[in-house]
Amino acid sequence: MKHRSLLLLPLTLIISLSACQSRPPVPEPRYIPNVALNASETLEVMPYRSACHSATPMQCLLVKPIGADDDKLFGIGYNDIIGFTPTVGTAYTIKVRQEIDQNTGKPTGLWQLDEILTQNIR
Repeated sequence: MKHRSLLLLPLTLIISLSACQSRPPVPEPRYIPNVALNASETLEVMPYRSACHSATPMQCLLVKPIGADDDKLFGIGYNDIIGFTPTVGTAYTIKVRQEIDQNTGKPTGLWQLDEILTQNIR
């Protein structure tokens, strides 16, 4: 009898707690970004790739603003420039525009290719 009452206790708790909710849950509204393109900028794309610091392993393009020192290098995800398919071993000079979420004022992480200005096989 004692074991039977121990088995009924969790069942009783579950039933009583489930009765506390008077309304069905309402999901959070879905966030829809308001994307705009920043002004066009010219970047140098290095001919080699580098591992990105991200949640999943991926390769990044190493880029820097045109004419900047190498300490200004930063990474862009390999597929994150829409309309641009780079080849390993080729350096590029490109004009791109960064996507910005106008609701937050922050970059979305994607870029749009405007134009490939030069490409040099190295």
